[in-house]
Amino acid sequence: MSIETTGQSGDGTQQEEPEPQVENILASREAGGLIIRGSALRLAASGAGIALGVLTASLLLRHLGVDESGRYVTVTSLVAIATTIADAGLNVTGSRDLSLAPPQRRRELIANLLGLRLMIAPVGLACVVAFAAVAGYPQRMVLGTLIAGTGMFVVAALDALLLPLIVDLRNGRLAAMELIKQVVTVSCVALLAAAGARLLPFFAVQIAVAAAALVAAPLLAGRHVFIAPRFERGTQRALISVALPVAAAFVLGQIYFRVVMLVMSLVSNPHETGLFGGSLRATESLAMLAVMIASIALPLLTAAGRDDHERLRYALQGLSEVAVICGVGLILVTARAAPWVMSVIGGHQFRGAGAVLRIQVAALMFIGLSQIWGATLIALHRQRDLIVTNGAALLGVAIFAAVLVPASGAEGGAVATVAGDALLAGLILWRLYRRTDRVRLHARMLGKLALATAVALVPLLISGLPDLVAAGLSGVLYVVVAQLIGLLPKEVPEALLRRRRAVAD
Repeated sequence: MSIETTGQSGDGTQQEEPEPQVENILASREAGGLIIRGSALRLAASGAGIALGVLTASLLLRHLGVDESGRYVTVTSLVAIATTIADAGLNVTGSRDLSLAPPQRRRELIANLLGLRLMIAPVGLACVVAFAAVAGYPQRMVLGTLIAGTGMFVVAALDALLLPLIVDLRNGRLAAMELIKQVVTVSCVALLAAAGARLLPFFAVQIAVAAAALVAAPLLAGRHVFIAPRFERGTQRALISVALPVAAAFVLGQIYFRVVMLVMSLVSNPHETGLFGGSLRATESLAMLAVMIASIALPLLTAAGRDDHERLRYALQGLSEVAVICGVGLILVTARAAPWVMSVIGGHQFRGAGAVLRIQVAALMFIGLSQIWGATLIALHRQRDLIVTNGAALLGVAIFAAVLVPASGAEGGAVATVAGDALLAGLILWRLYRRTDRVRLHARMLGKLALATAVALVPLLISGLPDLVAAGLSGVLYVVVAQLIGLLPKEVPEALLRRRRAVAD
């Protein structure tokens, strides 16, 4: 059945409206620049979003305290695991298939993706609520799982309708949507905190976020963004056959923080769980940046994987180098700033989480690499390789957490997280070596990285400097030296300058 009709033929039968022919932007020479500029736009919006996220975390942690905030993060982590599996598995599949499909088939694919979401969501929601009940969580946590899960699954269904924005590289509009969600979240949390609300009402914030996203979607993606779901067995069987391995594998790289959080909620005490949860709240927005950049790059990687393996290798090399450069910078700054950051976010009661954050932030570099390399395997239709790597790494992080959390509490959980993500990145790289040319960090780039890192270490080693001053100086020195010695891939400033000239013209 046609989704839209516009008129009748001479014999009175309905005619399908022809889809406009859309230029294949992914095959154009501008695709790389569009991805860099799109990433910059979404990173800028994410920067504002991170600031709002920090404010949200600060309001939550200060208002709820260590123990109750630990329960809040436990529930949201549980729901996020389910929604991430349902969302990213289909999002990755849909993004890849849409980037290869002719324009006239896109709406059909999106309608079937939406149909799959609507079938999967109730099952996923029932599973996480059942887990919360069986695990013996308090009643307010079980009910909170139902409330928060409903809101998150509505947002996940809406994401299926916004996939064309990713494929067409219209990342500015996606950035606006992300910012709207953050603004609504922090506004609702602030209102609840001012009203003196207890734990349960905070889970309803996800319902408000879903409502705001539904209102904003036609404004950002056009009034035809809402389409009726389809349930075509053949199309959905093809989609789910790819989405299930992706969801079972690739997505797990996004949820190791949350897996450790659930382990802590079962084997540790509420105070240690709360400290780990506070550190998690401070880092999860940064972790999602890596997921976002990998999703932006996936359509290009998919097109290059089909048509131009040299282009694929070149893009993969640049993305890997940027992940390492950014990861090292974050580790340097957090080495001295972590206790101050946690005190600002959660107050003096969370200062102890600074030691957890100092360890946990190292995982961000490995998350960035595993997301980029995992997206490349998906682009090459090697998602089954990810089942092997993610299955092994998930087993590894579970063992690490089971051993380290009882012995060392929240800090042990942080070490388990870093070890799990490092193991995952290494395993994915091993599989990637078998499918592409070798991915390596060039000796020249590593030499420049070592120089920038050595200079940035100087203020961190001066014990007389206040922690915040030392961290700030370290970050500034790292960025300045990296710019002076040409550490960043040249394509990044070139693409951004091209955009600036285009705006000026």
